Amino acid sequence: MDASGSQMKRQAQVAIQGYIISEALTKAGITHRVSSFCTFWDHTILHRFRDYDSPSEYNSRIFEYQASANNRDGLAIKAISDALISRPEENKILIILSDGRPNDLGRNSSSPYRGDEAVRDTAFEVRKARALGVSVLGIFAGSYDDLDAEKKIFGKDFAYIRNIGNFANVVGSYLCRQMDMD
Repeated sequence: MDASGSQMKRQAQVAIQGYIISEALTKAGITHRVSSFCTFWDHTILHRFRDYDSPSEYNSRIFEYQASANNRDGLAIKAISDALISRPEENKILIILSDGRPNDLGRNSSSPYRGDEAVRDTAFEVRKARALGVSVLGIFAGSYDDLDAEKKIFGKDFAYIRNIGNFANVVGSYLCRQMDMD
């Protein structure tokens, strides 16, 4: 889950939807991890709320989700997909809630991460994960103005939700389609 400052106004809704998805996956016996990412002072922070083997009580840790600072989506996707690829499960699915705006101005960095360069980097990491066997779905919950960036990043495998309350439903439908394909 994108935990950059642009998510602040919908922080509670993102946490609720993440919790609903995690609870459903837990009850279905599907091994999963729930993380958020943001960049703070040139450091990308991955907050792991629940790990693959965590007991169901860990699902409530998703309510610790807090949005702040910037985001280097490409780096976060690389780190998360690298860990996912090493998992023994046959089906590997990465679902990313994003506003389609990878943006890290990096206070200490001489190379800001924004615009076309950030979109290209994020798209590269998505395609790389897919080439390594990971199904990647982008859930776009941003402004209509950023829709083109989301299309460049995720290609045809993204869903545009205008209301964050639909996040869990969209993810559930996608997971059902993925299971039917296998």
